[in-house]
Amino acid sequence: MIQGKLPQEDCTKLVPAPRSIKDAGTVLLIYAAEALSLVTPRRDRQSIILTQMRMLNSGMLQNIAPEAIVAPLITADYDIVDLGILLEDLGYAGDLYALTRPLPRAELVIREVGAACPRLTVRLLEIG
Repeated sequence: MIQGKLPQEDCTKLVPAPRSIKDAGTVLLIYAAEALSLVTPRRDRQSIILTQMRMLNSGMLQNIAPEAIVAPLITADYDIVDLGILLEDLGYAGDLYALTRPLPRAELVIREVGAACPRLTVRLLEIG
């Protein structure tokens, strides 16, 4: 596990995510169909785009202009830090939600990802 070296007060704080994700106008779900129950897709309120990490590029992000991105905390091929670094490299600097089961020390995950990806606002979406 990567340990961030930033003082805790400089890192992203844990915030309640489900209400925030419902407020986002455009949500990009990256290999995260489980998150569909947490969003409210409506033509006049919220757009949902499903994709995979391998499909991401800067043009896609500019065209979609997501207000929030949701992806699993860890998959067989990558974890949320890998995705966060890619998103920053592609120019994204918004909300990144990590989809996970409840964790005993969630703030440690948020600090780790926040330290590796300082331009992202990292939050957890705990399911199950």
